[in-house]
Amino acid sequence: MTPDSGSKPTASDLQIQQFVDELSGFAASAQQTLGVIELDMEANKSKFEVFATMMLTIRGTSDQLGFQHVSQIARLGEEIAIKGVSAETRPQIRKCVGSLWDVITTVKHLIVHREGETGEEQKILINRLEYTLNAFGGARPTFDQDEISKLIEEQG
Repeated sequence: MTPDSGSKPTASDLQIQQFVDELSGFAASAQQTLGVIELDMEANKSKFEVFATMMLTIRGTSDQLGFQHVSQIARLGEEIAIKGVSAETRPQIRKCVGSLWDVITTVKHLIVHREGETGEEQKILINRLEYTLNAFGGARPTFDQDEISKLIEEQG
């Protein structure tokens, strides 16, 4: 549905618009957080945890709405932010900050322009983010639903 079409927005349209509005708030907060980190990278690197939490929230909402491409980029952003907390040198922190600016800019663009095709650009960004994450030792281990169920059964 487009605003000019004159048709009534659907529940899905309203939910997506609510997500876009919510994301704008998260994006503004994420940008502010990155700005604070840039002011004094060593002293403020703990702020990466705030950014990671925002990415987790964006990832969850994206999953609910079926925006898998947004979710994948937000997941990488979350992982890089977590690595930033323990980054040991200024260049490492700077690399995290640069990558996270790319993440938040791309996530905002993908949500606002969700109808547009950006597959090639997404692949390039994802490859760059994965490379950065691997340079920091890779992502944390993850479990799928079957593995979680198996662990619960073993506990009970």
